[in-house]
Amino acid sequence: MQGSGIGRGLRRDAGQRVTLRTVATTLGLSITTVSRALKEGPEVNRETIELVKRVAGELGYRPNLGGLNLRTGKTHAIGIVLPFEREGEMNIVVASLVEGVSRHMKGCGYRTTVVPQLQADDPLATVRDLVEEGSVDGIIITHTRPQDDRVKYLLEVGTPFVTFGRTELLSVHPSVDLDHEVIGAEAARLLLDAGHHRPLLIAPSSQFTYSLQFVKGWSKTFTARNLIVPDDLIHFAATTPDSGQELAKNIVAWHPEATGAFVASEEAALGFLAGLRKAGRHAGKDFGLITYGGTRLHDFFNPPLSAFYYSNYIIGERLASLLYRAIDGDDPGNLRELVHAEFVDHDSQALSA
Repeated sequence: MQGSGIGRGLRRDAGQRVTLRTVATTLGLSITTVSRALKEGPEVNRETIELVKRVAGELGYRPNLGGLNLRTGKTHAIGIVLPFEREGEMNIVVASLVEGVSRHMKGCGYRTTVVPQLQADDPLATVRDLVEEGSVDGIIITHTRPQDDRVKYLLEVGTPFVTFGRTELLSVHPSVDLDHEVIGAEAARLLLDAGHHRPLLIAPSSQFTYSLQFVKGWSKTFTARNLIVPDDLIHFAATTPDSGQELAKNIVAWHPEATGAFVASEEAALGFLAGLRKAGRHAGKDFGLITYGGTRLHDFFNPPLSAFYYSNYIIGERLASLLYRAIDGDDPGNLRELVHAEFVDHDSQALSA
């Protein structure tokens, strides 16, 4: 598209309100095209979307929320429900997810409300309260379960939503997820190929869909090699450093012959590393270790760990984009994305002792 330099250094007169028409006139586009581009409509190409957003930002365009609220009955706010697995501590991996969501929604004229779900809270009640308050136009939920009551409820009441994670429900709903089955299968292959005859899988709680997907992929690799996966070599644990450290201590006692593991949480892996050291074992030497997560924490572990990495920030952006489209009434069948993880190889799965 021509005009890639349009909008650079643009200024507006003090007190002059920038409207959709202002942006459209500046770019030589129709108001409809500008409106659809700001909503990331599928009928507008990516180059135009990026140009419109950049120029709108430089001009200082902001939707007139007061007028919109009165005309549409919308709040122009969304909520993201985040479970907290331990009292008194912030989950260190969710900040970039929230940033990705809120930055994208701000660009669409929405504010983002973070709704903590504490350990004692009923997950369904948390979502129901948010809907009944009428304080948001859409909701993002994480940590999905195969038959997720929150998803069933949101489908029933018709509130726009998107999930980080899939379910096994027959009803189609908006979601962003990673292919955890593929990751589980690849983790098993890497450990087996590195010479670990009985590697361990340390998965998140089995109540969550993604944990079961890890197990499914892991088992597929073993089955393809005519190997049995003993149940006692698969452990489920909370994704916290404390649980990882405690589990490492137990693993050494329960499986003294173990030489490697896939710890499918970078926070749990941090604690697992500490537990291994206390037990006199060393990752990348006499114990192979692979992890998974949405930050680059694994690069800074001692030693750095091989990891299946995705960007929590990008996931947040994608969740926000799909939620915005869901609020706009797009077909849920078109609002599902599968993000592929990148394998970062620090060779910590190897045995060098």
